[in-house]
Amino acid sequence: MATPTFSKFIRPEETDKGRISDRDLDIIEAVLRYRFSPTSELIRLVGGNEDVTQRRLRKLWEWQLINRFAFPGIRAHSEFHYYLDNRQALALLMDRGRLADIHPTMMEELRNNREKNYADAAVRGQHLQLGFLKHSLQISRMHFLLEMAARLQSSDFQLHDWRQGAELRGHKVEVPAMKLHRQAGNAYLWEEQQGMERLPVEPDALFSLRLRENRITHFCYEADRGTMNATDMLQNFRAYVHFIKRQQKHKESFGVHPIRAVLIETTDETRAKRLMELVHHPLVCGPGGRAGLFWFTISPLFTGHWQGSDVATYLLRPDVILDPVWALPDRTLHRLSDEENHAVSAAQG
Repeated sequence: MATPTFSKFIRPEETDKGRISDRDLDIIEAVLRYRFSPTSELIRLVGGNEDVTQRRLRKLWEWQLINRFAFPGIRAHSEFHYYLDNRQALALLMDRGRLADIHPTMMEELRNNREKNYADAAVRGQHLQLGFLKHSLQISRMHFLLEMAARLQSSDFQLHDWRQGAELRGHKVEVPAMKLHRQAGNAYLWEEQQGMERLPVEPDALFSLRLRENRITHFCYEADRGTMNATDMLQNFRAYVHFIKRQQKHKESFGVHPIRAVLIETTDETRAKRLMELVHHPLVCGPGGRAGLFWFTISPLFTGHWQGSDVATYLLRPDVILDPVWALPDRTLHRLSDEENHAVSAAQG
């Protein structure tokens, strides 16, 4: 595929130098908070007139305060997605009192974004980079759902804390070693072995909700795009069970307790059912154990078009995240705000 040369992908060599507005600062703040964010989300996060926000996004890109990429298509490219790769944007936020300090992790992310050059990678269709970007945007979508739902719900539902990225990396847990045995045909058997192995526990996000009566509840979130094989997913589930339930290492590592659930957002019902089977495996939940730590949902509930429109449900009705859309392996459905053990049956929908 030839590299597009039209102006939407190439910054002009010369551009007018205008005044930085409060809306510009709001945009840069939102991009910093979300890491990667599409135009459709930023318009809603910033608020105000949509056309004005579109123009300011273009100007900030021309001034190199933000960068952007679009996924290539057969007839047209996707909407633009924005990210930061220039320290000048952070300095601007500090100068205007929007940022108290520039943390080393912020600088690391900016440096990585600059080195990866996502704008060119998306145009050239570099698959590893595209996979990372789509995964990052899935995490960003969950963040958006929670933040926008909180705006609609006022005092009944608040996003108390959101963490992702470097601050969640580097944690491991010791679990009994596992070996995969191939049986007759294409059947496989997982068995625990003598000795221990260390597995990583690195959620895609960790967030806390403040609910009615000042109740705070904590969740880990995993954005599954269906690319990880069954053995790796089984190990991932085992690591979470040992880390949270059996060793309670989350208290020291993440500073929260208890963790209500590990939320898994995956691609479709077929994949979700397969993952539900995995968490029922004795190596995950133990003999006769319950697999209630893991809650599952599917992306089409959020990305599907809303009531015949051409707009995704999550953009028009972000409080869909508060519906009973999270299924346990026993097929009961939960809301994020549910009290312990409160659920509705999947048959009731």
